Amino acid sequence: MPVTMMAASMAAMAHLACPGMLLAAEADPHLNLTLESSIVLALANNRTLLNAHLNREAERFTLQVAENKFVPHLEVGSFVERENAKNQIERSTVGGVSSKLTLNIPTGGKFALDWSGFEKHLPNVQENRRYGSAMTLTFTQPLLRHAGFEVSKASVNIAQISEKINRLALQKTVMDVVTSVIQRYRAYQQTQLALEISRKSLERAKALLEVNTLLVRAGRMAVQEVVQTRANIASRELNVIAAQNRLDQARLNLIDILDIDSRTRVMPKDTLELQPKPDENRDWRAIAQQHRPDYRTAELSLQNAETHARVADNNRLWDLSLQLSANLGHEARDFEDAIGALDRENYEVRLDLSIPFGAAHDPRELEYIQASVNLRKAKNSLMETQQRVDIEVHNATREVNLTYRQVGLARTALELVEEKLEVEKEKLRLGLSSNFQLVSFEDDTVAAQHRELDATIDYLNALTELDRTLGTTLQTWNIRVEGDGAGDDS
Repeated sequence: MPVTMMAASMAAMAHLACPGMLLAAEADPHLNLTLESSIVLALANNRTLLNAHLNREAERFTLQVAENKFVPHLEVGSFVERENAKNQIERSTVGGVSSKLTLNIPTGGKFALDWSGFEKHLPNVQENRRYGSAMTLTFTQPLLRHAGFEVSKASVNIAQISEKINRLALQKTVMDVVTSVIQRYRAYQQTQLALEISRKSLERAKALLEVNTLLVRAGRMAVQEVVQTRANIASRELNVIAAQNRLDQARLNLIDILDIDSRTRVMPKDTLELQPKPDENRDWRAIAQQHRPDYRTAELSLQNAETHARVADNNRLWDLSLQLSANLGHEARDFEDAIGALDRENYEVRLDLSIPFGAAHDPRELEYIQASVNLRKAKNSLMETQQRVDIEVHNATREVNLTYRQVGLARTALELVEEKLEVEKEKLRLGLSSNFQLVSFEDDTVAAQHRELDATIDYLNALTELDRTLGTTLQTWNIRVEGDGAGDDS
């Protein structure tokens, strides 16, 4: 089932309530985490993600405002005015209500309906109250500038594409956080296993000291050789202390991105397993172009730049528009009669033409030049992004292949070194080797164990980086972010 933000929050609460998790109020609470549960916890807690989702609230509202362009808009108001006619001592008073309904249509035209109902008070008149209503219906259609479906719907199309870009930005933020969680979790695993290697090495060094002591008592080893073993133990103890310090630092790094209590004793539950090597015959470049947010953002930005350029070019045309209007009205002694009949009629047809002169001083010319430049820059940005994606995909796949080979070589080397150490222990037991030689072989074994561990982590991190490079991190971890629905272009 895909991991959503709600699912992440519920899963995080479940982890906090599990028996392995002490109350946060206790000293040094502990939490056993798998890699998957760490990702879920980060999706629920990480403040970078929380802020990104807060930004989406304003971004979604911006789209709603733009898409309301072709929705009827209604305004309602009221008015009061005082008139003083010629030869009239007292002023007349007019008060009423008004409304205005406007509707933009995709051709660039606009319908406007204005209506007002009023009461007029005339002093020194027998029937000094009159009621009236007036209505004006206007239709305006641009014929050159601002005319046509493409130009009229440009602002809506730009807003919709910008919304897709914003959703891609959110997906990239989630991908970056998930990638960081994976890397820090593995770094914690690495330091934990490295500490275990150092501790076992210290235990073997102490066991060797016991063997050496017995050999000295039996007269089969010189006392001076024990000094080498004691020095080796001191060195191993220093390595354990350093490994413990690195482990605590890795724990804090993981806690930092999970945004949980810094006192929490996080314990990784996953075992370190080598994942299979991905199929080399896949079209990695096509996958990256399909999924990477930065590449898709560059494509969408180019679409917006093309739309801006078309609008700016249209704005340079002459302003020729046709206007049709009808004015209707009626006055009566009764308000119901006033609004029930509209007998005063006035129709009008108007054609307006505005021709700009002096193009060098026309700000619309500057707007067109800037839009044209931005369009060329958007094309260059897309080509640059495509080249960067190709290079990054090539490097990521090469790194996966290289680290996979290194894991195999490191494991083979470790097996040989461990076999060599066992042989040397048997030779020492038979008196055919020196203590110094055995300690040297023990150092080689520890170094080989660390190399095998580092190679495994490097390979797993290379797979994670390949996911990030291809833009498939969310698909790999079955995480569903806003805009990932079927049929969504974002």
